[in-house]
Amino acid sequence: MIQHGPVRAFPTDGASVRPLHDSPALQPMPVAFHGTASEFFGFWIVNLLLTVVTLGIWSAWAKVRTKRWFLGNTTIDGHAFDYHASPLQILQGRIIAIVVIGIMSAISYFVPSLFPVLWLIWMLAMPAAINAGLRFNAHMTSWRNVRFEFQGNYGRALLLFMLMPILVMLSLGLLAPFYSKMLGKYLSEGYRFGGARFTTQPKVSTMYGGLIRSAVLFFVALLPGLLAIVLWGPESLPLAAMDLYVALFIASVHYGVYVRNELLTQTTIDGGHRLQSQVDPAVYTWIVASGLVATAASLTLAYPWACVRQHRYLMKCTTLHAASGLENFASEQRASPDSFGGELSEFEGFGSVASL
Repeated sequence: MIQHGPVRAFPTDGASVRPLHDSPALQPMPVAFHGTASEFFGFWIVNLLLTVVTLGIWSAWAKVRTKRWFLGNTTIDGHAFDYHASPLQILQGRIIAIVVIGIMSAISYFVPSLFPVLWLIWMLAMPAAINAGLRFNAHMTSWRNVRFEFQGNYGRALLLFMLMPILVMLSLGLLAPFYSKMLGKYLSEGYRFGGARFTTQPKVSTMYGGLIRSAVLFFVALLPGLLAIVLWGPESLPLAAMDLYVALFIASVHYGVYVRNELLTQTTIDGGHRLQSQVDPAVYTWIVASGLVATAASLTLAYPWACVRQHRYLMKCTTLHAASGLENFASEQRASPDSFGGELSEFEGFGSVASL
């Protein structure tokens, strides 16, 4: 799997590449995924049926089994990742989260005057919950028996997860590259691997380049809907609305690829190790879009195929450029965090963040 020889700087579809050739000792270790759609389908269908039969209780076991399967089939230099959380930990955190949400919903329903207070408490609590979810998932993930960790900051999380999205929307997306850089730096620099820190220095100019390309793509994809309104008038509004959704989807996925490439390619790990991402925006957009269509057309039966296909492509486009001493990392001994924050943030729509 290791390709010996000097490391070259590759184009990354919008990501500016650090001159990897300055460190000839770096060895490229591509990330590989060995799972198959047919194998995951067996996991998925059993998890789905048991979750329905147990009225959702099995979902905690389903989550752990799914994470272990994907991580266990993802390797670097022949070593697989592992996930150490137990289903009971997930279930306990999930029950507490449901109880908290239920209590707050009941109070706001029976005493509507308290809704603004509850909403403020909720907004102030979510950054802590997101940080807790990131810390839990990182701690439960390992590679070569070395645990990951995450050290968050409440003030920065409040700014990034609660306030900045509002400013980005008010700016009609013009502040998106600044937000992407701030969020990427917060997440990357919060992670540890055996005590080693991650750092990233993404360029806003590169992200603006991706935003401009995505905006052009958005308007091109929007043309059929606008043309329909011109030709058929108000009767074509449903078609135009669908086209607007498709245009937003394509543009957002496209922009996300540019952000991923830039953030990962500019990320280094203590000891001189570096990451690189070479995802092609057009290819990845096609993979995601065709996967969604196939999932809907098959009444979700194609969902495992779509997930495996998407994950395999992302891993194929990711490389660790390792310096010497990679085998010397050792886990720092830390108390195992609880899963409540992660489950609460997942219920509130921050699951994609807390599962990073």
